[in-house]
Amino acid sequence: MTRGAGRAARGGAPARGRRSRVASSPPCDALFARLHDFGESSAVAVLLTEEHGAVHAVAKGAKRLKNSFQGPLDKGVLYRVRLGRAGGAGLCHLNSSRVREPFARVRLDPARFLAAALVLEIGVDLMRENEPNRELFRLLSFTMKALDRAPRERLPLAATLFLARAVALSGHEPDISRCVRCGGPLGDGRRLRLSAAAGGTLHARCADGQERGPFVGRETLALLEDMLELPAADILASHPPPRPLSLLRRVLAAWLEHSLERGFRSLAPMEREFAGGSL
Repeated sequence: MTRGAGRAARGGAPARGRRSRVASSPPCDALFARLHDFGESSAVAVLLTEEHGAVHAVAKGAKRLKNSFQGPLDKGVLYRVRLGRAGGAGLCHLNSSRVREPFARVRLDPARFLAAALVLEIGVDLMRENEPNRELFRLLSFTMKALDRAPRERLPLAATLFLARAVALSGHEPDISRCVRCGGPLGDGRRLRLSAAAGGTLHARCADGQERGPFVGRETLALLEDMLELPAADILASHPPPRPLSLLRRVLAAWLEHSLERGFRSLAPMEREFAGGSL
């Protein structure tokens, strides 16, 4: 995934679309992002898929002991599913499912669980309904696998990498090559603003007082550039200093919150777990 992918998506933040209407379709992989009760025995799931984008599907009889699903349905699990025709309420039918990746360790560790919750929360906001999105689906699947398998001390790095790539795919990738207000070079400045409202990096003297958040230095910007340019596996094998990494994660989360015009419920609990969980 490259910065070019982010530029190609520069159409603004994804808008919420109409309910997905997927006719009888071949099996596909689906990451369960949300799951709600629907009546006494059924459930409604929000599925994130490569082929169909975000899909709202009703799983009839999912809460019965005998049903057509392989085990209980669970949030944060990657399934192979078969979807049926849309119902009268605009919901697809989840006809069958089998587990592809359970991501079992995610449910055993608060830090992994909260980071995964943030990933799924952002995925639901970025994935358009009834619109294929190969790159976002692969990013979500890759990150869930990293959160499940990586050593615990690497979780903050995996979460920060996800946020950087999600910003690029959101269509709001920051310009970090210059001051976006005066056009001048950044030099070796230590007091720079990364402003979502302005669309990129600002000299401290060019900020108009409306930009909020911490100042960043060239070290933090270089780390962001690496995350947008280098292969994800290389990033996860690297050892960036903890302070720039934490600062970059805060800045990227604020950037996405501004772009999507909402706050993320999982963000603060995740950061508290990272800070107090010996990570």
